[in-house]
Amino acid sequence: MKSKVLAGFLLLSGTLSAQFVDPSPFISGARSDMNYLAGEYLNPIGRSLATGLNNGWYTTAKTHKLGRFDLMLHPTLMIIPDVDRTFTINEARLSELELVDPSNNIAPTAAGEDEAGPELRYTNSGISANFNAPPGSGFRIFPFLSAQVNVGLVFNTDLSLRYIPQTSIPVINDVEVGLFGFGLKHDVLQWLPGDKIIPVDVSVMFSYSQLNFRAPLDGGNGNDQQIVMESRGYTMRALVSKKITFLTVYGGVGYNNGLTDININGTFEYRDPNTNLVTSIEDPVAITAENNGMIGQLGLRLKFLWVVCLSADYTFGAYDAVTLGTGFSIDF
Repeated sequence: MKSKVLAGFLLLSGTLSAQFVDPSPFISGARSDMNYLAGEYLNPIGRSLATGLNNGWYTTAKTHKLGRFDLMLHPTLMIIPDVDRTFTINEARLSELELVDPSNNIAPTAAGEDEAGPELRYTNSGISANFNAPPGSGFRIFPFLSAQVNVGLVFNTDLSLRYIPQTSIPVINDVEVGLFGFGLKHDVLQWLPGDKIIPVDVSVMFSYSQLNFRAPLDGGNGNDQQIVMESRGYTMRALVSKKITFLTVYGGVGYNNGLTDININGTFEYRDPNTNLVTSIEDPVAITAENNGMIGQLGLRLKFLWVVCLSADYTFGAYDAVTLGTGFSIDF
């Protein structure tokens, strides 16, 4: 079985970013073994997606005037740390599978090297079959793309929106993606005495977003095998920025929470070493990846010709990320 999992996300404007990884060798034996091994293998995909949802929400702490707005496009690159590029197979967590060589127990994740992992054995009634853990994608950087509109409301508050209705991707058959997110940014200096003489802008922000992704395995091929992901993320941050003519320096500190449910659905088959018969299993994998913790961020924004904006920032956290930005800002 040579199923390929498409772990990519078309998030906006017809832009596709895809990595191909293959957890299908883990689909044999007990369902608990499949979920444990496939969960460890796919964990970086879920964590990076949750991280991407929480980035790109702002390029300044300053809020818009009432009715003014900007439209920004933000590509983000999540950097997978070394600790999530491999995982240690713990035999105590296996029911029917076992390591052929217990000393060779370090396997690549989806973000690991493109090399086969340690050899595993599936045994049933004393008869066994061996297979290798799948290789990684060879990539430690996973991309994400978002676009949003930010509009100034009353009380020096901004509303940010991201939205894609659940829709098929034209360039790839049977792939669907949907995205919804909103954010609020509020100027806190307005409530302090002497706010007009403080030389920086200070605000707080909150955002929530959800992405649904569905793609066939093996390019469809007339079967019902597919990967289904639902990722949810929210972030709360305190922001500060300083504008000097056309340059704005900005930063933020806060907390990220992200959760991605990953399901491998459909009918899968593997050969039972005892009977030599093909065994079928339905919807073999359902796992959840989390990415929570404190974050810090530093960035720069350039605004020229009164409306054109370019930005770049770096986020420090469990998964570091580089976010770029380009767009238009009507706020004068």
